[in-house]
Amino acid sequence: MLTMASSPNGLTVRAPAKVNLTLRVLGTRPDGYHALESLVAGVTLFDTLHLALDDGMSLACSGAAAGADVPAGDANLVLRAARVLRETCGVGEGARLALEKHIPPGRGFGGGSSDAAAALVGLNALWDTGLGREELARLGATIGSDVPLFLGPPLAVMRGRGEEIEPARGRSSWHLVLAWPDFGLSTADVYAAYDRLPAKEDGGPSAADLLDRLDGLAREAKPFLVNDLEPAADSIRGARPGLRAVLEAAGAEAVGMTGSGSAYFAAADTEADARRWADAARSGGATTYLARLLGDGIEQQEISP
Repeated sequence: MLTMASSPNGLTVRAPAKVNLTLRVLGTRPDGYHALESLVAGVTLFDTLHLALDDGMSLACSGAAAGADVPAGDANLVLRAARVLRETCGVGEGARLALEKHIPPGRGFGGGSSDAAAALVGLNALWDTGLGREELARLGATIGSDVPLFLGPPLAVMRGRGEEIEPARGRSSWHLVLAWPDFGLSTADVYAAYDRLPAKEDGGPSAADLLDRLDGLAREAKPFLVNDLEPAADSIRGARPGLRAVLEAAGAEAVGMTGSGSAYFAAADTEADARRWADAARSGGATTYLARLLGDGIEQQEISP
């Protein structure tokens, strides 16, 4: 899912956002985490991490999403990943890290986890530590549940608490509207709200059900874009306008919430439809981005802001 290239002063890694096309909560594990099953796809919205050798360890952030919501210091997953890799491998060198941040935090796109995965891959190459992807994934799981996902393929079924990644093959020509409000949601708060809701019935569509339909028309995916956390996220939003309602009123049928929110996506068969729905979401106060699913036949390029 990540792409790496040489740059004049070191290396550059592009870190994509993800969307949870499905997200089912299957219960609570003995360790207290929720057991999940989710069909997850990388999308063409990227952060970019620049890495260069240095004596110390530093991180500078820039870009449209590099605001107050991006943690600083050791709370930032990029620096945490760097320190974990350096301590694990006994590296004496440091690195100068510069993150161009375009994936908004706290919206369910996994940007922090993707950035951490980019740091592991980039520094593994820069410091020549020689770890394989499986070893990096094990380290990544100690940093955040979603980090191993970004060390794998652009389409996967995620299980467990997020650390079990099963590569999936599928191809879709859908255009995606990514839309997010001016507020984020805490993952911990959403799961706590989920636990307060009435007991859920078992059953419902699985990741495999949607995977079989990725190559079909977007509207045919509507019954399968299920996110069990959406009612919990709605309970936290309160009276704030819902992006699902705005997108559906504009004509979108295949609409889903990604992660624990607060962002939504709408799948369209044509770019014209996607642009029309994006206009409606922006009129409702949301920020939008037109994207595609990463995968077979889709170049890893942004489509449109």
